[in-house]
Amino acid sequence: GLTLSLRLPLFSLLCVRAMPFATIVIGPAGVGKTTMAHALQVHGEVKKRGISVINLDPAADALPYSADVDIRDLITVEDAMAEMGFGPNGGLIYCMEYLLSHLEWLEEKVSSFGEDETLIVDCPGQLELYTHVPVMPRVVAALEGWGVRLCVAYLMDAVAVHDPSKFVAGSLAGLAAMLTIPAPRLTVLSKADLVPSSEALEDFLELQSVQSFLERSEENEREVFGRVRTPNYGYAKLQRAFCRVVDDHAMLSFVPFSVKDDDAPGHVLSFSDQLTQYAEHAEVRIHEDERPAVDYDRSDDAFGDAPRDDDAYLDGYLPSKERSLEEAAKALFGPGVLGDGYS
Repeated sequence: GLTLSLRLPLFSLLCVRAMPFATIVIGPAGVGKTTMAHALQVHGEVKKRGISVINLDPAADALPYSADVDIRDLITVEDAMAEMGFGPNGGLIYCMEYLLSHLEWLEEKVSSFGEDETLIVDCPGQLELYTHVPVMPRVVAALEGWGVRLCVAYLMDAVAVHDPSKFVAGSLAGLAAMLTIPAPRLTVLSKADLVPSSEALEDFLELQSVQSFLERSEENEREVFGRVRTPNYGYAKLQRAFCRVVDDHAMLSFVPFSVKDDDAPGHVLSFSDQLTQYAEHAEVRIHEDERPAVDYDRSDDAFGDAPRDDDAYLDGYLPSKERSLEEAAKALFGPGVLGDGYS
């Protein structure tokens, strides 16, 4: 018979519904994942777009955002450490494996969101959860299996653009994590406001290539110091090989982000929307405070005057058992809306 490699709750098999979009935010600890998640949530409130945040870090102490779904309601690292006798890292791995064994809890939470909402998933910063212990790839696979249209945003410290060695190392760590997750991805350069020289960041964003960035950095070193400051030739050759690996895997959609830039959250969302095809699937909604005031003169309509500024206005102009679609259209949009030749 047919067997499933991933055990899904019975709810998944019996009920198929449209699911929301999601951006999975990953990266090393302290890189600014939680800060960006908070900024995206605030951006959604300002722009009146449905953006909710899911916290999947059971070791988080205080969150600046209001978590719509919080793994700490299911399990915390403190509980795992106290009950199982684990240390901090072992407790974190236990918590994430506990989540894997209770995926029906996460599915119930995710399925409660609207189909045009965007979920920002704030993930733990321990990269071993993506490589040595592939917990997060299985969580992402479950989300995709439920119908969530998602992408992965890997955060890197933008300050590293001043040190090619650190930047290459960070790119390799991100590539190792992202290769385990077969999903569209982009790389966000966080803390862009802390870069001492904005020109260096702009030069890198213009190149969009780690190898080209390294070559330009070496040219600048030759102009300033008369030579390239690398320990030895073998080191430089290895560094170039790493750059080719990163470039060959198309990890090139670098997007700068800064909490001091009001346009940065929208910039990140525009990239993630392209990867998830948000515009092609999201439903257009007009909020109550954006609806134009109804001030039409309907005195000549067959259905008489209607209330002007509330939802009851449409009651007299919708099709019903006593009113055909043709009559309702003429009443709502005018007698000529269907054309003279309509029959």
